[in-house]
Amino acid sequence: MTDFKLRNDGALTRITIDRPAKSNALSSPMMEEIADIVRGIGGEPGEKALVIDATGDRGFSAGADLSELSAGREGLEGQEAAILGLSEALETCPALVVTVLHGYAKGGGTIFPCLSDIVIARADVSISYPEIQFRMYPFLLHALLTQRIPDSLAWQLCATGRALGADEACRLGLVTEVLPQEGFREQAEERVRQYLDIRGALALGLEFSAKSAPLPFVEQMKLAGGMMHRNFAVPGVNEAIEHHRERLASKTRTK
Repeated sequence: MTDFKLRNDGALTRITIDRPAKSNALSSPMMEEIADIVRGIGGEPGEKALVIDATGDRGFSAGADLSELSAGREGLEGQEAAILGLSEALETCPALVVTVLHGYAKGGGTIFPCLSDIVIARADVSISYPEIQFRMYPFLLHALLTQRIPDSLAWQLCATGRALGADEACRLGLVTEVLPQEGFREQAEERVRQYLDIRGALALGLEFSAKSAPLPFVEQMKLAGGMMHRNFAVPGVNEAIEHHRERLASKTRTK
């Protein structure tokens, strides 16, 4: 498959969508192959990381490849299976999943940000669900959206096809942070490195979020106390605290 690039570097796996002739649209074989890679990452939560980005300057992905629908119901069934398989692989992946977005992210191309732990977006990002323009409601994508935003808002986006800008997407929680267009690639890489450095703590934070949601407040606080002690025992925490204390002391001495 030449429509994406794969790089493995120790604990980091990077998948770069690279299909410029099709505006980085996702074919069913692409999604199936990416899903297989994601399933094979393995490891314990916080041990590894997966970064997903795309080549080009105009956009991250135009969505699922519409040309496949020329095969009729067979093409539709192929896309359905591919989207379900990729979604399940991302949802169950134990690695920290980071998506780096730029330009447009449409329809099926939003599978990645919807199921990522961290989404870094360029300031010009536009997220949309244009399927309704050709009288198809994006049922699978509605389900994906509700992993991040309220059902009523998912309905609004899917029923109207309106685009979300980067800042609005960030306020809603679809995007973790927004970076300026100028120097975006370099800044995004720096932020990726920083997130990878704290992936152990982030994995515990995600575990707490999942476990605490159904609990009453007092039980949430008890769980938080236990998680705090687990986090304190993570290798590198004491060293980071001491480094921070030394920096503060150095600043105090220079005043």
